[in-house]
Amino acid sequence: MSRLTLVELSDLPRKPHGCPPEVERSWDRLKATHKSVQGLFTTLNELRAAQDDMRGAISETHRDQARAAIVFTAAGIDACLRTLLRDSLPTLLSTAGDAHGAFVAHFMANRLGSDMTKATKQAVVDIDPRTALIDLYVQDLTGSSIQGGTDLVRCRNALGLKQEPALEDAILKGHQPFFNARHEVVHELDLIDPAGRGSRGRRHRDLAAVGDQCNGALQLLHAFIAPTARAVRQVHRALGWDKL
Repeated sequence: MSRLTLVELSDLPRKPHGCPPEVERSWDRLKATHKSVQGLFTTLNELRAAQDDMRGAISETHRDQARAAIVFTAAGIDACLRTLLRDSLPTLLSTAGDAHGAFVAHFMANRLGSDMTKATKQAVVDIDPRTALIDLYVQDLTGSSIQGGTDLVRCRNALGLKQEPALEDAILKGHQPFFNARHEVVHELDLIDPAGRGSRGRRHRDLAAVGDQCNGALQLLHAFIAPTARAVRQVHRALGWDKL
């Protein structure tokens, strides 16, 4: 095993201090995703260690473990961010601030023009319009899945975290290669153009690079969760909810 370069995840940072209920579910999803992806990498390391020559060629079975890790990590990003938005926005939008400003700007620019969509009209007249509008907002932000850096920027702004150094535009957009890989694995089955003699027809995933991408993406989720927890606690204090 000593000659084998292990593919592993870094430990997650500690759970945010005084983690509020609005952030608990997202934190739990992050922990579950981390555990699942680490399990895939453990299996991958064991498969490679069982080879007669650990320095031998990396098989498609090994790469399939890496592909599965990409898919699991991406699913975790979708679940964590969607849950974080749904659970924390009702609190964050209870006071004026960056999150509320982003909410208003989004609806003014995209939903409340002269030609309102049926979904917008239904949300406005819903028995609980505020909740319905927030649900619509989250759908607009995340779509069917997070597609890349631009979506991450929108989620950051929606949570009022634009000033967070760990969530700068360049950092978020630097994760685009991971999302490109997810697209290739999920939507293209990692196929490449089979034209050309001798092509094996599947992309060759570098295992170490996949490990780094998955690890970076999961650490990034913590960079969303921790400041959101702080922001939610600040609203609790401002409104006196922490004394109830």
